[in-house]
Amino acid sequence: MVNSSIDSLPPFPEDLPLAPIARVSSKKLIDGDKAEGAVVLEACRTYGFFYLDLTDSPKGEDLLRESEELLTLSKKAFSSHSIEEKNRYHLQKGVSMFGYKAAGTVKATDPHKRPDTTEFFNVSKDHMHGIAQTRDYPSTIEDARPLLKAFTKNAHETGMSVLRTLATSLDLRPDIFTEGNIFEKPAGDHCRLTHKSPHSSDKNSIGLPSHTDFGSVTVLFTWLGGLQIQKQTDRTWVYVKPLAGHAIINLGDAMVKFTNGALKSANHRVVPSPGAQGDEERYSVVYFVRPCNDTLMKPVGDFENGTHVKVGGKVSVGEEEGKVYTAGEWMVKRAIQLGS
Repeated sequence: MVNSSIDSLPPFPEDLPLAPIARVSSKKLIDGDKAEGAVVLEACRTYGFFYLDLTDSPKGEDLLRESEELLTLSKKAFSSHSIEEKNRYHLQKGVSMFGYKAAGTVKATDPHKRPDTTEFFNVSKDHMHGIAQTRDYPSTIEDARPLLKAFTKNAHETGMSVLRTLATSLDLRPDIFTEGNIFEKPAGDHCRLTHKSPHSSDKNSIGLPSHTDFGSVTVLFTWLGGLQIQKQTDRTWVYVKPLAGHAIINLGDAMVKFTNGALKSANHRVVPSPGAQGDEERYSVVYFVRPCNDTLMKPVGDFENGTHVKVGGKVSVGEEEGKVYTAGEWMVKRAIQLGS
């Protein structure tokens, strides 16, 4: 079993409200277990979040090991380069989602307009695998290409297991969602390495403001608390506690679009880590599965019937005029909305 870095950190406080999200077995997911599929479907009809236990399958163990190695890489990448050097690799809003984002540049979706306190590197799946022309990354990231290639491949396949499970649980063709998320085709898929400096638990600081993800599936590894999701019932915020040996899985708005609102993408944010955890540097390793650039952003199969729900705020304005975006167009517009 892979040792988790969670064990070396201060414990998550026991008196905080937690999100009631399900735990799912990766082995059962891979094996196509119908009962486990029903659990996944219910999770994605409500919160759009669930835990994935990776300790019970070889593929899961590989992904856990890679996430721990990327945690080590993150610590090196953020600490060994000055802010001036990191900014040489900045992502270009409205042009490319890949590269470096400094802390303090995202506040558009926070009701109090607080600048975020998180910096991150977005590393493109297509760049790592030669699917699209690459861009420059810092030497620490360039040197880790073999690790990043392995992680992006395995994390993407985990996302495909989720999509196949949802399709079969909805009595649809097993590939109805995966055919729009093919690994070998150009897409916005990327690995995100994030870092947030220690901050006390106060209301004047926000790690990342509230938002929904806008891809298909997000695979998240995090070791300290701070992630919160908004309850559908009373709109209050509750914590998602990191669990050793587990990834946190959530759906993005693309799946809301493809299912015409049948599946959900929860509003979530990152706040200062609670309790003694707030004195620690917070890192996360994330993989975003996003539809291929040429995939049409519209409901699939029987979900095409009926009035189409609006997804993504301002992006839907064009759709009212009969415009159907490709995923490549849609992702850029959503990134501009979020301010990242």
